[in-house]
Amino acid sequence: MDNDISFAEALLRKGADLLEGGGNVEERSTLDFLARMLATIAMADGPVVVHTQHGGGRPELFEEAARIAAKEPAGKVAALAEARQSERAVVFEFDGLGRLSGSRVVAAVLRPEDREDLLEAYIAVGRLRHGAVEMTAVPAAVRFDAAALSQTLALIGPVGMASVSAATAALAHASEFTAMHGHDVQDVPPALFDLSWHAFSLSSARTRLGGLASDRGTLRTLH
Repeated sequence: MDNDISFAEALLRKGADLLEGGGNVEERSTLDFLARMLATIAMADGPVVVHTQHGGGRPELFEEAARIAAKEPAGKVAALAEARQSERAVVFEFDGLGRLSGSRVVAAVLRPEDREDLLEAYIAVGRLRHGAVEMTAVPAAVRFDAAALSQTLALIGPVGMASVSAATAALAHASEFTAMHGHDVQDVPPALFDLSWHAFSLSSARTRLGGLASDRGTLRTLH
């Protein structure tokens, strides 16, 4: 992997090139769709915030997300209910695990409306070689309503949250999976759904650790 540019930066630059070239995005790959979407946001709504696991200035962000992911289901779901995002888009880049070892993961978390607690995640998995993105798949988008999850948790109470099935049902009620162009949700590997929840765990961790206020001085943004 190139050391002078991150996978996320290469993705955004690719999107900028696609915007300059024009064309019908539906005829392009799902990777191109994500790259172009992020570049459009960067141009229309300001810089895209980028956090990288290595050299990004905030290792505690990824450490906290790992702690959230390791919690029992009830604790993890409760932490996810705290996810908020004031920016239009935040991109997290981190190492792949298991079968994804050796690859990099770019998780783009977007705010589709003027609500900090309604988020969407898009996942790209691949490698960066000589400045070019390779081996990437973006098969689905996940919309997550943290406010709806919080309301459900309040309704079921501590007794309900003691049940793994209740916690899982609450999370399912607050989320929606949508297949992207050319894909079927039923064919999406479970690992990619797990990566979506890790992306929201990073959003929750960022909220817990102070979000943008703590980012100043270490934040990487791309226009």
